[in-house]
Amino acid sequence: MGEQTELDKELKIKVQLLFFSSIRSATNKDQDEVYIHSESTVYELLQFLSSIYGDKFKGEIFQPSTDDLRDDLTVSVNGIIAEHSKINTMKVTDGAIIALLPTFPGGG
Repeated sequence: MGEQTELDKELKIKVQLLFFSSIRSATNKDQDEVYIHSESTVYELLQFLSSIYGDKFKGEIFQPSTDDLRDDLTVSVNGIIAEHSKINTMKVTDGAIIALLPTFPGGG
């Protein structure tokens, strides 16, 4: 990637990503780091990640044939579980740690 200009740095923030279980399999990574626009929401970040990681990742994040999040997806932002109803408006902050976890079978 080329050098970032000062304007690029102002407009972009760095986000650390943690992937678990089937989402880890879809990305072939357990973690990654991306730069996104500073006004991005968590939902926009997930859409952006779908464009990077492709259909397998998208299938782990979104309901089939819709842009709604899967009910069995947990999104943690800086260690706090984000409510699905707030992901469309929740802004991502610089240095945020976003963890994507599918519901694990079993439990109890």
